[in-house]
Amino acid sequence: MKLNAVSIMCGLLLSVATTIAQSAGTPADVVSGTWKGDMAPKGATTRHPITLELKFDGKSAVSGKLLGLEIPGEVKAGTFDAKTGALKLSIAKEGESAIGLTFEGTLAKGTASGTVVGQGQTGDFKVARSTSGSAPAASQASANETAAAMLSGFNELSGWVTKAADMVPPDKYSHKPTPTVRTFGQLIAHIADGQNYYCGRAAGKKIEWSDAVEKGGTDKATLVAKLKQSTDACTAAYGGNGQAGLLIGNIGHTSLHYGNIITYMRMMGLTPPSS
Repeated sequence: MKLNAVSIMCGLLLSVATTIAQSAGTPADVVSGTWKGDMAPKGATTRHPITLELKFDGKSAVSGKLLGLEIPGEVKAGTFDAKTGALKLSIAKEGESAIGLTFEGTLAKGTASGTVVGQGQTGDFKVARSTSGSAPAASQASANETAAAMLSGFNELSGWVTKAADMVPPDKYSHKPTPTVRTFGQLIAHIADGQNYYCGRAAGKKIEWSDAVEKGGTDKATLVAKLKQSTDACTAAYGGNGQAGLLIGNIGHTSLHYGNIITYMRMMGLTPPSS
């Protein structure tokens, strides 16, 4: 899926509250650090959780990454005016040069908000900078609670997906509601590819997005095995010290496509596992 405004509008996302103790740079640096919040197109009722990891050069240039979307983004051009608080970030899908989203707004007192534009659509965003807790023990406890909550959420979600993959008969793996969408088998494969990407990177592996599972065998036996492999790898990443932004992105991506699974199963006359 492309990094554009359409991504903001897609489906079912689990909102996970997280805290990451990171350096905010020098005392005068009000930009560098991890920023968490959400964005949505104009008029939307569902907001999309995002994380911005930014670095300020101390003059005017801002670099960094956008996490939380299906495929992470890279700040190709960023500026901050310390006098006015004006912040502008031009973001492209990671590994590409074309600008997909532009954030433009104002930063003040640890909060940045404004408009986000992509593919001819306009929306709004609001993010706040994460700060280290004053009490290390309390901060660690909070981090542990966050990790446990993410693992619990992933276990529930992956359990639904795994059960759905088991419930759908082999002959229905080639079913697609319309000619323009994935088959059920391709949908399961895409989730496995997503888990391999997000959880692999969260665990520190330098890998790029790959459609290897989706482009391979899409019969039930093959895909159930591939899904289990990716789910086991993710379970290890959630139970370890994986990067929270990527793990949240994985939950969002899998949730979005579990919404597709629900629709497919209903059309097949099957009851989704979460019902």
